[in-house]
Amino acid sequence: MMPADFARDIIDQIAKDQLTDFVTFHLMGEPFLHKDLSTLTGYAEEKGLRVRLLTNGSLLERSRNEQLFDNNLTRLEVGFRTPNDTAFNMRLRGGKLTLDEYIYRTKGLIEDKIRARTQTEVCIKFFIRSHAAMLKMADDYEHLTSEEDNLKIANLFRDHTLEMARKYDLPTVEWDQVPVRIIDGEYFIYPGISLSFARIQEFWVREQRAQIDGTTHKAIIGGCSAAFRDDFGILANGDVTTCCIDYDGKNVIGNLHDMSLMELLESPEAKRMLKSFDWFIPPTEFCKQCRGGPTVLSSITKQVGTIAIDIKDRIKPRKQYQPLRNRIASKRTDIEVMP
Repeated sequence: MMPADFARDIIDQIAKDQLTDFVTFHLMGEPFLHKDLSTLTGYAEEKGLRVRLLTNGSLLERSRNEQLFDNNLTRLEVGFRTPNDTAFNMRLRGGKLTLDEYIYRTKGLIEDKIRARTQTEVCIKFFIRSHAAMLKMADDYEHLTSEEDNLKIANLFRDHTLEMARKYDLPTVEWDQVPVRIIDGEYFIYPGISLSFARIQEFWVREQRAQIDGTTHKAIIGGCSAAFRDDFGILANGDVTTCCIDYDGKNVIGNLHDMSLMELLESPEAKRMLKSFDWFIPPTEFCKQCRGGPTVLSSITKQVGTIAIDIKDRIKPRKQYQPLRNRIASKRTDIEVMP
Protein backbone atom coordinates (compact mmCIF):
# COMPACT_ATOMS: atom_id res chain seq x y z
CA MET A 1 0.00 0.00 0.00
CA MET A 2 1.58 3.30 -1.07
CA PRO A 3 1.72 5.80 1.84
CA ALA A 4 -0.39 8.90 1.19
CA ASP A 5 2.49 11.34 1.74
CA PHE A 6 4.63 9.45 -0.76
CA ALA A 7 1.76 9.41 -3.25
CA ARG A 8 1.35 13.18 -2.89
CA ASP A 9 5.07 13.68 -3.51
CA ILE A 10 4.83 11.65 -6.72
CA ILE A 11 1.77 13.63 -7.80
CA ASP A 12 3.70 16.84 -7.13
CA GLN A 13 6.57 15.66 -9.34
CA ILE A 14 4.24 14.70 -12.17
CA ALA A 15 2.41 18.04 -11.97
CA LYS A 16 5.58 20.14 -11.60
CA ASP A 17 7.20 18.65 -14.70
CA GLN A 18 3.89 18.48 -16.60
CA LEU A 19 4.55 14.84 -17.43
CA THR A 20 0.92 13.98 -17.98
CA ASP A 21 -2.63 15.23 -17.93
CA PHE A 22 -3.99 11.82 -16.90
CA VAL A 23 -3.05 9.64 -13.90
CA THR A 24 -4.43 6.16 -13.31
CA PHE A 25 -4.58 4.99 -9.69
CA HIS A 26 -4.02 1.29 -10.17
CA LEU A 27 -1.42 -1.12 -11.43
CA MET A 28 -3.14 -4.50 -11.50
CA GLY A 29 -4.37 -3.62 -8.00
CA GLU A 30 -7.67 -2.55 -6.45
CA PRO A 31 -7.62 1.22 -5.69
CA PHE A 32 -10.73 1.03 -3.47
CA LEU A 33 -8.61 -0.79 -0.87
CA HIS A 34 -6.66 2.43 -0.19
CA LYS A 35 -8.16 4.36 2.72
CA ASP A 36 -6.94 7.72 1.31
CA LEU A 37 -8.19 7.13 -2.22
CA SER A 38 -10.74 9.96 -2.23
CA THR A 39 -8.39 12.59 -0.77
CA LEU A 40 -5.55 11.58 -3.11
CA THR A 41 -7.97 11.82 -6.02
CA GLY A 42 -8.94 15.33 -4.98
CA TYR A 43 -5.28 16.28 -4.49
CA ALA A 44 -4.34 15.17 -7.99
CA GLU A 45 -7.35 16.87 -9.57
CA GLU A 46 -6.46 20.12 -7.76
CA LYS A 47 -2.98 19.86 -9.29
CA GLY A 48 -4.49 19.79 -12.76
CA LEU A 49 -4.12 16.04 -13.25
CA ARG A 50 -7.20 14.18 -14.40
CA VAL A 51 -7.63 10.94 -12.47
CA ARG A 52 -8.83 7.63 -13.91
CA LEU A 53 -9.78 4.88 -11.48
CA LEU A 54 -10.23 1.27 -12.57
CA THR A 55 -11.97 -0.94 -10.02
CA ASN A 56 -13.25 -4.49 -10.26
CA GLY A 57 -16.42 -3.13 -8.63
CA SER A 58 -16.57 -5.52 -5.67
CA LEU A 59 -16.10 -2.68 -3.15
CA LEU A 60 -18.45 -0.13 -4.68
CA GLU A 61 -20.74 1.51 -2.12
CA ARG A 62 -22.61 4.80 -1.92
CA SER A 63 -20.48 6.76 0.58
CA ARG A 64 -17.23 6.09 -1.30
CA ASN A 65 -18.87 6.83 -4.64
CA GLU A 66 -20.07 10.18 -3.33
CA GLN A 67 -16.67 11.01 -1.83
CA LEU A 68 -15.02 10.46 -5.20
CA PHE A 69 -17.65 12.57 -6.95
CA ASP A 70 -17.14 15.34 -4.38
CA ASN A 71 -13.39 15.22 -5.06
CA ASN A 72 -14.00 15.85 -8.76
CA LEU A 73 -12.88 12.46 -10.05
CA THR A 74 -12.66 12.60 -13.83
CA ARG A 75 -13.37 8.97 -14.72
CA LEU A 76 -14.36 5.77 -12.90
CA GLU A 77 -14.13 2.49 -14.80
CA VAL A 78 -15.67 -0.73 -13.52
CA GLY A 79 -13.91 -3.80 -14.91
CA PHE A 80 -17.11 -5.85 -15.03
CA ARG A 81 -15.43 -8.75 -16.77
CA THR A 82 -17.30 -11.58 -15.10
CA PRO A 83 -20.60 -11.80 -17.00
CA ASN A 84 -21.57 -15.22 -15.63
CA ASP A 85 -21.16 -17.35 -12.51
CA THR A 86 -18.22 -19.29 -13.97
CA ALA A 87 -16.21 -16.15 -14.67
CA PHE A 88 -17.19 -14.55 -11.36
CA ASN A 89 -16.14 -17.55 -9.27
CA MET A 90 -12.84 -17.95 -11.14
CA ARG A 91 -11.83 -14.30 -11.32
CA LEU A 92 -13.16 -12.43 -8.31
CA ARG A 93 -13.31 -15.21 -5.75
CA GLY A 94 -15.29 -12.69 -3.73
CA GLY A 95 -15.94 -14.63 -0.54
CA LYS A 96 -19.56 -13.97 0.41
CA LEU A 97 -20.12 -11.68 -2.57
CA THR A 98 -22.31 -13.19 -5.27
CA LEU A 99 -22.72 -12.25 -8.92
CA ASP A 100 -26.17 -10.80 -8.17
CA GLU A 101 -24.70 -8.60 -5.41
CA TYR A 102 -21.88 -7.60 -7.73
CA ILE A 103 -24.41 -6.48 -10.33
CA TYR A 104 -26.34 -4.66 -7.58
CA ARG A 105 -23.23 -2.66 -6.57
CA THR A 106 -22.57 -1.63 -10.15
CA LYS A 107 -26.17 -0.58 -10.65
CA GLY A 108 -25.85 1.42 -7.42
CA LEU A 109 -22.90 3.32 -8.87
CA ILE A 110 -24.94 4.21 -11.95
CA GLU A 111 -27.78 5.50 -9.76
CA ASP A 112 -25.37 7.46 -7.55
CA LYS A 113 -23.87 9.19 -10.59
CA ILE A 114 -27.24 10.12 -12.06
CA ARG A 115 -28.67 11.25 -8.71
CA ALA A 116 -25.59 13.39 -7.95
CA ARG A 117 -25.53 14.83 -11.49
CA THR A 118 -21.75 14.61 -11.26
CA GLN A 119 -19.39 15.29 -14.16
CA THR A 120 -17.46 12.09 -13.34
CA GLU A 121 -17.57 9.70 -16.28
CA VAL A 122 -18.59 6.12 -15.47
CA CYS A 123 -17.53 3.34 -17.80
CA ILE A 124 -18.51 -0.34 -17.54
CA LYS A 125 -15.86 -2.55 -19.18
CA PHE A 126 -16.16 -6.02 -20.73
CA PHE A 127 -13.78 -8.47 -22.39
CA ILE A 128 -14.02 -9.65 -25.99
CA ARG A 129 -11.87 -12.27 -27.69
CA SER A 130 -8.35 -11.57 -28.88
CA HIS A 131 -7.55 -11.41 -32.59
CA ALA A 132 -5.67 -14.71 -32.23
CA ALA A 133 -8.76 -16.32 -30.70
CA MET A 134 -10.89 -15.00 -33.54
CA LEU A 135 -8.52 -16.83 -35.91
CA LYS A 136 -8.79 -20.02 -33.79
CA MET A 137 -5.15 -19.76 -32.77
CA ALA A 138 -5.59 -19.05 -29.06
CA ASP A 139 -7.98 -19.78 -26.20
CA ASP A 140 -11.17 -17.72 -26.49
CA TYR A 141 -11.78 -17.80 -22.71
CA GLU A 142 -15.50 -18.23 -23.30
CA HIS A 143 -16.33 -17.72 -19.61
CA LEU A 144 -14.94 -14.17 -19.87
CA THR A 145 -15.78 -13.28 -23.47
CA SER A 146 -19.19 -14.89 -24.04
CA GLU A 147 -21.04 -12.60 -26.43
CA GLU A 148 -24.43 -13.74 -25.18
CA ASP A 149 -23.57 -13.19 -21.51
CA ASN A 150 -21.87 -9.84 -22.18
CA LEU A 151 -24.89 -8.56 -24.08
CA LYS A 152 -27.23 -9.74 -21.33
CA ILE A 153 -25.34 -7.76 -18.66
CA ALA A 154 -24.77 -4.76 -20.93
CA ASN A 155 -28.50 -4.53 -21.69
CA LEU A 156 -29.22 -4.82 -17.97
CA PHE A 157 -27.01 -1.82 -17.21
CA ARG A 158 -28.38 0.20 -20.14
CA ASP A 159 -31.98 -0.38 -19.07
CA HIS A 160 -31.11 0.49 -15.47
CA THR A 161 -29.41 3.70 -16.60
CA LEU A 162 -32.49 4.86 -18.46
CA GLU A 163 -34.73 3.85 -15.56
CA MET A 164 -32.62 5.92 -13.13
CA ALA A 165 -32.61 8.90 -15.49
CA ARG A 166 -36.39 8.86 -15.57
CA LYS A 167 -36.51 8.38 -11.78
CA TYR A 168 -34.52 11.58 -11.26
CA ASP A 169 -36.43 13.54 -13.93
CA LEU A 170 -33.67 13.57 -16.53
CA PRO A 171 -34.44 13.33 -20.27
CA THR A 172 -33.96 10.03 -22.09
CA VAL A 173 -35.12 11.10 -25.55
CA GLU A 174 -32.89 9.59 -28.25
CA TRP A 175 -30.90 7.59 -25.69
CA ASP A 176 -33.71 5.03 -25.71
CA GLN A 177 -32.76 4.36 -29.32
CA VAL A 178 -29.06 3.67 -28.73
CA PRO A 179 -28.52 -0.05 -29.41
CA VAL A 180 -26.40 -2.20 -27.13
CA ARG A 181 -23.76 -3.84 -29.27
CA ILE A 182 -20.35 -5.43 -28.89
CA ILE A 183 -17.59 -3.47 -30.57
CA ASP A 184 -13.84 -3.18 -30.22
CA GLY A 185 -14.02 0.10 -28.35
CA GLU A 186 -16.34 2.28 -26.26
CA TYR A 187 -19.61 4.14 -26.72
CA PHE A 188 -21.99 6.14 -24.52
CA ILE A 189 -25.38 4.80 -23.50
CA TYR A 190 -26.24 8.04 -21.65
CA PRO A 191 -24.36 11.31 -21.03
CA GLY A 192 -21.30 10.44 -18.93
CA ILE A 193 -22.05 6.69 -18.86
CA SER A 194 -20.44 4.33 -21.36
CA LEU A 195 -19.86 0.68 -22.20
CA SER A 196 -16.41 -0.49 -23.22
CA PHE A 197 -15.28 -3.71 -24.88
CA ALA A 198 -11.56 -4.51 -24.90
CA ARG A 199 -9.75 -7.51 -26.33
CA ILE A 200 -8.62 -9.85 -23.60
CA GLN A 201 -4.91 -9.84 -22.77
CA GLU A 202 -4.29 -13.53 -23.16
CA PHE A 203 -0.77 -13.24 -21.70
CA TRP A 204 -2.15 -11.85 -18.43
CA VAL A 205 -4.74 -14.63 -18.10
CA ARG A 206 -2.12 -17.31 -18.62
CA GLU A 207 0.23 -15.65 -16.14
CA GLN A 208 -2.50 -15.57 -13.51
CA ARG A 209 -2.86 -19.32 -13.95
CA ALA A 210 0.95 -19.84 -13.75
CA GLN A 211 0.96 -21.09 -17.35
CA ILE A 212 3.80 -18.92 -18.67
CA ASP A 213 7.06 -20.78 -17.98
CA GLY A 214 7.69 -23.44 -20.60
CA THR A 215 4.46 -22.72 -22.49
CA THR A 216 5.24 -19.35 -24.07
CA HIS A 217 6.88 -19.00 -27.43
CA LYS A 218 8.75 -15.77 -26.76
CA ALA A 219 8.67 -12.90 -29.18
CA ILE A 220 11.71 -11.94 -31.22
CA ILE A 221 10.05 -8.79 -32.52
CA GLY A 222 7.04 -6.81 -31.38
CA GLY A 223 5.51 -3.39 -30.98
CA CYS A 224 4.45 -1.63 -27.79
CA SER A 225 3.42 1.90 -26.85
CA ALA A 226 4.56 1.48 -23.24
CA ALA A 227 8.17 1.23 -21.99
CA PHE A 228 8.46 4.99 -21.44
CA ARG A 229 7.14 6.04 -24.82
CA ASP A 230 3.45 6.61 -24.07
CA ASP A 231 3.16 5.41 -20.48
CA PHE A 232 4.87 3.77 -17.53
CA GLY A 233 3.98 2.44 -14.09
CA ILE A 234 4.85 3.22 -10.48
CA LEU A 235 4.47 0.40 -7.96
CA ALA A 236 3.39 0.90 -4.36
CA ASN A 237 6.99 0.74 -3.07
CA GLY A 238 8.15 3.45 -5.50
CA ASP A 239 9.62 1.17 -8.17
CA VAL A 240 9.23 2.61 -11.69
CA THR A 241 8.46 0.10 -14.41
CA THR A 242 7.41 -0.06 -18.04
CA CYS A 243 3.67 -0.58 -17.91
CA CYS A 244 0.57 -1.67 -15.98
CA ILE A 245 1.10 -5.31 -16.94
CA ASP A 246 4.30 -5.44 -14.86
CA TYR A 247 2.67 -5.46 -11.45
CA ASP A 248 5.42 -7.78 -10.14
CA GLY A 249 8.22 -5.35 -10.99
CA LYS A 250 10.12 -7.45 -13.51
CA ASN A 251 11.02 -4.41 -15.65
CA VAL A 252 11.93 -1.98 -12.86
CA ILE A 253 14.48 0.72 -13.75
CA GLY A 254 14.81 2.35 -10.32
CA ASN A 255 13.02 3.56 -7.22
CA LEU A 256 11.57 6.98 -6.41
CA HIS A 257 12.99 6.82 -2.88
CA ASP A 258 16.44 7.04 -4.48
CA MET A 259 15.95 9.28 -7.52
CA SER A 260 13.45 11.79 -8.84
CA LEU A 261 10.92 10.73 -11.47
CA MET A 262 12.57 12.86 -14.17
CA GLU A 263 15.98 11.35 -13.36
CA LEU A 264 14.57 7.85 -13.80
CA LEU A 265 12.74 8.68 -17.03
CA GLU A 266 15.95 10.14 -18.46
CA SER A 267 18.13 7.26 -17.19
CA PRO A 268 20.20 5.07 -19.55
CA GLU A 269 17.97 2.04 -18.84
CA ALA A 270 14.78 3.90 -19.71
CA LYS A 271 16.37 5.16 -22.91
CA ARG A 272 17.61 1.66 -23.75
CA MET A 273 14.11 0.20 -23.46
CA LEU A 274 12.65 3.05 -25.47
CA LYS A 275 15.22 2.65 -28.24
CA SER A 276 14.72 -1.11 -28.32
CA PHE A 277 10.99 -0.79 -28.94
CA ASP A 278 11.71 1.93 -31.50
CA TRP A 279 13.22 -0.91 -33.52
CA PHE A 280 10.41 -3.34 -32.58
CA ILE A 281 12.69 -5.42 -30.35
CA PRO A 282 11.26 -6.43 -26.92
CA PRO A 283 13.89 -5.16 -24.43
CA THR A 284 13.37 -7.66 -21.58
CA GLU A 285 12.46 -11.29 -21.00
CA PHE A 286 9.15 -10.17 -19.56
CA CYS A 287 8.41 -8.16 -22.72
CA LYS A 288 9.32 -11.16 -24.89
CA GLN A 289 6.82 -13.28 -22.97
CA CYS A 290 4.14 -10.60 -23.14
CA ARG A 291 4.52 -10.18 -26.91
CA GLY A 292 4.68 -13.96 -27.45
CA GLY A 293 2.01 -16.64 -27.40
CA PRO A 294 1.19 -20.20 -26.31
CA THR A 295 1.84 -21.64 -29.79
CA VAL A 296 4.33 -20.81 -32.53
CA LEU A 297 1.57 -19.63 -34.87
CA SER A 298 -0.19 -17.49 -32.27
CA SER A 299 3.15 -15.99 -31.21
CA ILE A 300 4.04 -15.02 -34.78
CA THR A 301 0.56 -13.62 -35.37
CA LYS A 302 0.74 -11.56 -32.19
CA GLN A 303 4.19 -10.19 -32.99
CA VAL A 304 3.11 -9.07 -36.46
CA GLY A 305 -0.13 -7.65 -35.06
CA THR A 306 1.56 -5.61 -32.33
CA ILE A 307 3.96 -4.12 -34.88
CA ALA A 308 1.07 -3.15 -37.16
CA ILE A 309 -0.75 -1.46 -34.25
CA ASP A 310 2.46 0.29 -33.17
CA ILE A 311 3.13 1.64 -36.66
CA LYS A 312 -0.47 2.88 -36.88
CA ASP A 313 -0.12 4.68 -33.54
CA ARG A 314 3.14 6.30 -34.64
CA ILE A 315 1.55 7.63 -37.80
CA LYS A 316 -1.62 8.78 -36.05
CA PRO A 317 -1.35 8.66 -32.23
CA ARG A 318 -4.49 7.77 -30.33
CA LYS A 319 -6.17 10.82 -28.82
CA GLN A 320 -5.36 9.92 -25.22
CA TYR A 321 -1.73 9.12 -25.96
CA GLN A 322 1.13 11.23 -27.22
CA PRO A 323 4.80 10.18 -27.11
CA LEU A 324 6.32 10.47 -23.64
CA ARG A 325 9.68 11.44 -25.11
CA ASN A 326 8.10 14.67 -26.38
CA ARG A 327 6.59 15.30 -22.94
CA ILE A 328 10.00 14.89 -21.29
CA ALA A 329 11.60 17.19 -23.85
CA SER A 330 8.94 19.90 -23.98
CA LYS A 331 6.78 19.01 -20.96
CA ARG A 332 3.71 19.71 -23.09
CA THR A 333 2.61 16.30 -24.43
CA ASP A 334 -0.41 14.26 -23.29
CA ILE A 335 0.24 10.85 -21.76
CA GLU A 336 -1.53 8.36 -19.55
CA VAL A 337 0.56 7.36 -16.55
CA MET A 338 -0.38 4.37 -14.43
CA PRO A 339 1.14 4.51 -10.94
